[in-house]
Amino acid sequence: MNNVVMAPLPVCLPRYLFRSFISLFLLIGLDASAQSLSTTDYPVVWLRADSTGALNGFWKDATGQGHDASIFGQPVRVNSSLNYNPAFSFNGFNDSLSIPCNVDSMAAVTVIAVFQPADTVETGVWGAGNAMAHKMMMTTRRVMGPDSSVDNIGVNGGYALLSTVIQNWPSTTLLSENAYLLFGSTQNNTRPFKGTIAELLVFDRSLDVLTQIQYETYLAIKYGLPLTRGNYVSAGESVLWNADKNKDFGYRLTGLGREDFFSLHQKQSISAIDPDGLLAISNGQFVATNAANTDTLTNGNYLVWGDNNKSFGRSATVDGQLQMLNRQWLMNASGAATNRLNTTVQLNQQLLGNSKYWLVVNRGAYDGFPVDSLDYYFPDSIDANGQIRYRNVKWDADQSGKDLFGLAVAKDLLLKLNVVDTPSCVSAQAGSARLQAIGGQSPYAYTVTNTQGEVVSTGKFFNTTSVDVSKLSVGTYRVVLKDNKGHQSLRTLIMPAPAAQRLLIGLEPTLALPTGGELLLDAAQHITPGDATGYQWTCENGFNATTPQVTVKQPGTYVVKATSRAGCVFSDTVQVTGKAVQHISVYPAPSIDGNFTISMSFPKATNVKVGIYDAKGTKVQEMTGKNNTEYRFPGHLVTAGTYTIMVVTKDGVDSRTLLIL
Repeated sequence: MNNVVMAPLPVCLPRYLFRSFISLFLLIGLDASAQSLSTTDYPVVWLRADSTGALNGFWKDATGQGHDASIFGQPVRVNSSLNYNPAFSFNGFNDSLSIPCNVDSMAAVTVIAVFQPADTVETGVWGAGNAMAHKMMMTTRRVMGPDSSVDNIGVNGGYALLSTVIQNWPSTTLLSENAYLLFGSTQNNTRPFKGTIAELLVFDRSLDVLTQIQYETYLAIKYGLPLTRGNYVSAGESVLWNADKNKDFGYRLTGLGREDFFSLHQKQSISAIDPDGLLAISNGQFVATNAANTDTLTNGNYLVWGDNNKSFGRSATVDGQLQMLNRQWLMNASGAATNRLNTTVQLNQQLLGNSKYWLVVNRGAYDGFPVDSLDYYFPDSIDANGQIRYRNVKWDADQSGKDLFGLAVAKDLLLKLNVVDTPSCVSAQAGSARLQAIGGQSPYAYTVTNTQGEVVSTGKFFNTTSVDVSKLSVGTYRVVLKDNKGHQSLRTLIMPAPAAQRLLIGLEPTLALPTGGELLLDAAQHITPGDATGYQWTCENGFNATTPQVTVKQPGTYVVKATSRAGCVFSDTVQVTGKAVQHISVYPAPSIDGNFTISMSFPKATNVKVGIYDAKGTKVQEMTGKNNTEYRFPGHLVTAGTYTIMVVTKDGVDSRTLLIL
């Protein structure tokens, strides 16, 4: 079996992608199967250009297992070859390595290499020397494995490559005792490798999918090589980049990070496949090499970013306040200490013409770039090569794990507005807003006017870029900011009512009385218990009540007012239609404990007098009410018996019988 994964790789045959699809499928469900790497997961050979030892004819094996490579020819060490990391330049003539590792003794092998061909001519990358059973090799064009099967891998366009080859062989007794590995050559008629070689890892087994992607993530971060499928996963099982969720920004991926398991400490990074070199990011200040950068990251902390692959053209933001470069980036942050990093963002200004740009960061990666939600960074310096630096850039300040960032065309002056406090029901002018000057030159002067054109606030601020304006009520305001040079920015400020003090009653606007029936109206249906401290119902027919739920039997316009904890009063109205009917009822019937209620409903407000008489005609109780349509009279009688209830209004007399058991 011969499986190959290469990244980046413009052309791949379907058989190579089979393992890649499995990788993506499994890694999407990583939480269920993730594992942290241990020293048992180390390769048997690990050659790193950043850890070669003293050389003296040998390239030291970083595993310490003694597989030090013998150097033939004179490969030249280039200190900053791939993503500020070193690599060795091979001349394509007599430069190569011989590694004392017998692959003939292995039933399976995984080889991961990072290299960059000098051109498109086919040259040998690695191979097995003196092998009898496991004659494997890889060139810049093809891979040969079991049973001399050959797989083509396309023609590389000169980019750096991260390749993974997994091979398995059937058992055999035909084994060589003096087989070895070649790096930079294949021991056949293929020309020796010409280009740069950075790292080689050889495992004496077929890597499981997760371990493979963890090692590939390490190499992708280190050398700025984007993985072409699946998630980025750390040695500690954290998903650093979710390929499915972030697919719109899955171009030119690279990052910073530290993983002590791999001895990875990548402190500055630029995409290895971006020929324009538009954007690079460093922890602290940029220096010539990653090793020379003295700033540090905490183990397990990563910043990984990719772009949306759009042009260098520009478009207006939704609010029309800024012109943004169409090429934008998503930053993923992993680890508790990433929000404390002071990074430097480097921009290749020469690619963008003569316009000057602000770096803008959208915390939480919310859609769009609303100007009042952005953090702004101004260029700090520019070198002779047109590289602009933005210093002390912070990421993941809100600890959401991600930020959107982009480049906005710099303006002479931009006014940023944020509501600090909203008015309250108790204090109608308690609102305040922060005015912040982006760009421009101090001192700044501001004027705030209401919709009637009245100036409600004006002033200046010196030696600072922001000021708070207070004593604002609910409404819309026009805010003008001017700087010392006469530049002006005009914005609209909306001062809202505090959402926490709003009550939504939500009654139906119109309801019909059922024939001979009644309606239940509930003013508390949509209000969280405790948010309202009182209710008041009224109607032009004389109805009134102070409970959140009421039963109505008459048509009319019913208005309810609910009072919030802050003292605000909110109202709602329902129009009840239907025919007015008079109702008189006594319940419960019979009463077993002497308690009862007399309920009365009239077509229009009226005065009422109620008398309760025993079997001998003696009045034992009396109740009265004035000018209402609804009455509820509770009562209690101690002596069992039959009683007559007489209801007297100006329209006549009505009676009901009450039985007390």
